[in-house]
Amino acid sequence: MDIILSSKKADKTIVEVEGVGGYYTWSSSQFPVLSQKKVAAGLILLQPRGFALPHYTDSSKIAYVCEGECIAGLISPEDSKEEVVKIQKGDTIPVTLGTVSWWYNAGDSKLAIILLGESSDEYTPGEYCFFFLTGAAGILNGFPNEIIAKSFHMTETESEKFMKDQSSLNILIKVNEGIPIPSPSHDAKCKLVFNLDGAKPCVEAKNGGVLSSVSGKNIALLGDAGLSANRVVLECGAVLGPIFTADSSVQLSYITKGSGRVVIVGLFGKVVLDTKVEEGELFFVPKFFPFVVEADEGGMEFFSVKTSSKQVYGELSGGKKSIWEAASPSIVEAFLNMTPDFTKSFKSKIAKGSLITPP
Repeated sequence: MDIILSSKKADKTIVEVEGVGGYYTWSSSQFPVLSQKKVAAGLILLQPRGFALPHYTDSSKIAYVCEGECIAGLISPEDSKEEVVKIQKGDTIPVTLGTVSWWYNAGDSKLAIILLGESSDEYTPGEYCFFFLTGAAGILNGFPNEIIAKSFHMTETESEKFMKDQSSLNILIKVNEGIPIPSPSHDAKCKLVFNLDGAKPCVEAKNGGVLSSVSGKNIALLGDAGLSANRVVLECGAVLGPIFTADSSVQLSYITKGSGRVVIVGLFGKVVLDTKVEEGELFFVPKFFPFVVEADEGGMEFFSVKTSSKQVYGELSGGKKSIWEAASPSIVEAFLNMTPDFTKSFKSKIAKGSLITPP
């Protein structure tokens, strides 16, 4: 198995407009495991009143607000109804393949949104393929003027003006003050948005940190998309794991704050990654490969997406769900080559532990 793992910051700029923002991705040429395992990542940065024009992609993903607040619009091809929601730091929202979305910075500070999910292998494996409805890179620009006129029931003069007006727009624009943005819907937010930062933790260790997750149980659309996500906060020197994805899914993680160390072990106990990770970097965990994340002195936070609608992990660390805790004492004694007394002590300590270990 030839898997080259690493941690990297976004290296490809889709668009960047001074005073407005930028759209960035991780290229499969610099991060080849993305194309090998059909996952992708993108980062939206918008200044106040910055607006990302409506577009769709060939993949499903989960968006997580790292910083700021946003008004987002989603139009699913299945019902052609625009769902407008207000999202803020800590919120997650699924964006399924073919869904048209737009993003507007509704706050007074910078907006940062990370999008992690699957990738199609049809066009550019390991990267999202964007189809913008309007603007200089818009799909309408490819059609002859007379076709546009007929399709939109215009005269050719009207269609020429229409194409000229919208084709002068960039992919990212700044909305003029006074232009009304659609009001967000409370019902749509209840259906589509889940706040990971404020959610009740699935795992919580005193002085160690927390792990919170969102899956098809919380947002039905994630079940259809086959994705789930979690957020991990580790205090100074705390350790997550070792754990492994036990449902044949892979995991893509983005460091939202702080720094630390990631160790991933592959087949036959071979270390496939042992590296320092920092804010803004992405790292990938293959299916079934156990991994550990250790926070540096300043602590560490990261957001992860799994290619499964469930959150299923095999826990090799302490706690009630630990594999060591579940195994019979005689079996532990045999396969760890320990004395009965040491086995008893080992299992008692494991039972008191947690998936997250304080320093």
